Amino acid sequence: MKPSRLFLLPAALMLLGITSSARADAVLSVVPTGPVIAGQTFTVAINITGPTVVVGGNTYTSGVTDLASFQFDLGFNCMLSAPTTSSCTPGASILQALSVTEGSFLPNGGSNPTFFEPGSINNTAGEISLIGDVGLSGVSGSGTIVDVTFEALETGMTDIAILANSDLQLYNSNFSPIVVDNSVTSSPGTQTFPTNQALSAAVVVTPEPPSVQLLLLGGIGGVSLLAFARYLRRETHPAMEI
Repeated sequence: MKPSRLFLLPAALMLLGITSSARADAVLSVVPTGPVIAGQTFTVAINITGPTVVVGGNTYTSGVTDLASFQFDLGFNCMLSAPTTSSCTPGASILQALSVTEGSFLPNGGSNPTFFEPGSINNTAGEISLIGDVGLSGVSGSGTIVDVTFEALETGMTDIAILANSDLQLYNSNFSPIVVDNSVTSSPGTQTFPTNQALSAAVVVTPEPPSVQLLLLGGIGGVSLLAFARYLRRETHPAMEI
């Protein structure tokens, strides 16, 4: 573990003059856009909400409270070591990470100045390490904190996972930790860190749809057939050729 990993957010928050107190819970989820087709690019959103609580058979979804900063590592081209997302066993090179951009949530539409760190992409290892963001103030609600763009290199299946290791850190504006929660809970006081199964998503890369292939072939074939028809017309009816 690099020393800078454990002190990245604390140092940034201290520079902003943020100090310590209460804590709340957060739910993170990995949400790929679909369908994912070989040879194309697609985006994966890392979203944040508050806990979803079931009370008397009714489900209530809340927002996160006072998120001021976060950091995490993202694994891909791997299969999760169930039942935890703390590590990802390397697999085939199905995806290539292209870029990491700041989501709209922490900047709060531009009203909250932020310091965004896109992390370090390692496509060989299948990991983006130390993605992070620090806001001048905390933001409450739900939204997208990070967008990651991938290219699908070949067909197959892979997990994309926020790794539940010591780099997964969320803080409020008082520099108190925000706990990553279960996506559904009826007893918030008994949550342990980290337990959120929405930290990962399975991505299936499919071949280019046959309809697209046929369309392309049809376009090529159409040109060939047209040329052949003109040839026959010229041979059988020379006077009719234009």
